[in-house]
Amino acid sequence: MRTVVTMLLLCGAAAFGQELPDAPSFSSTNQSPTVNKAFWITAGVYSASIAGDAITKAPWVGQTSGCSREGIPPGLSGRPPKSARSSLTMAEEFAIASVLSYQFKKHNVHIGRLQLWELPFAARTYVHSQGIIKNLAVCH
Repeated sequence: MRTVVTMLLLCGAAAFGQELPDAPSFSSTNQSPTVNKAFWITAGVYSASIAGDAITKAPWVGQTSGCSREGIPPGLSGRPPKSARSSLTMAEEFAIASVLSYQFKKHNVHIGRLQLWELPFAARTYVHSQGIIKNLAVCH
C-alpha cells in the first residue's frame, strides 16, 4: 500500500511540475458577426414584401365580393378578420422568421454550401411578393 501511495504522490508531483500548454487565442478577426449587412438586407427585403402585401390586401380583407382571390377565411371566432388583425398576423410571421433566421445564422446551420439562415426570409418573401402581384392584378 505504501508503494501505491508513493507512486501516486510522485506522479502528482511530476504533473504539477509540468507547464500547461498555451490556451488557444481568441481572435475576433476569425469570428463574423451574426447580424451583418447581408442579414439586414434580406430582413429589409422581407419586411418590404410583407408591408406591400399588407397594404395591397388591406381594402379587401374579409370581403369576398371585392377581391375573391385574396379573401381570408374566418378565424376561430367565425368572424372575418379585420385589416389590423391580418397586419398583426404578418408582423408575427416576420418576428418568427427573423428569430429563426438569426438562430440558424448564429449556429451556422447549413446543408453543404447552402446556408439555411436565408431560407425563412427567401421562402416567405416569394409568397408575399406573389400576394402583391395578385392583389395589384386582380383587385385593383
